[in-house]
Amino acid sequence: MAGNAKVGNRVNLWTRWQALEYITSQNFDGERLTPWAGERGAGAIGAWRTALVREMGGYHIDTVAEDADLTMALMRSGYRVEYEDRALAFTEAPTSANALMRQRFRWSFGILQSIFKHKAFSRARAPWIRRASQHPHFQICFPWSRPSST
Repeated sequence: MAGNAKVGNRVNLWTRWQALEYITSQNFDGERLTPWAGERGAGAIGAWRTALVREMGGYHIDTVAEDADLTMALMRSGYRVEYEDRALAFTEAPTSANALMRQRFRWSFGILQSIFKHKAFSRARAPWIRRASQHPHFQICFPWSRPSST
């Protein structure tokens, strides 16, 4: 299950922009994608069935986005990820441009690693590939163009 992640450390312009980004991109997408069953990864807030995680072999160390890797493995096995807006978690956002770029590079790189690892599955699931190709744009360029929240 994927949930509603919020930025808990709104301490400067960088973190306030990310708070707005989380609200607009992650939370709205979660609600929009729920009817498409399983097209959303768990990300910053996820609840996993322990038996299923064990069935998939646990978290693998061959990607830097373990949640995306596990999500794709579960979906490849016929499971899905549901979004629940009432599941709430606070995350700590990077407070500088350098830290934000490192985080977004890791996210983009890890998702691409997971897509290549699960390439036969990814080809059959076009929405994953579409979102992955847009990922650098929406996760780096677009958030910078948004105004800060108050």
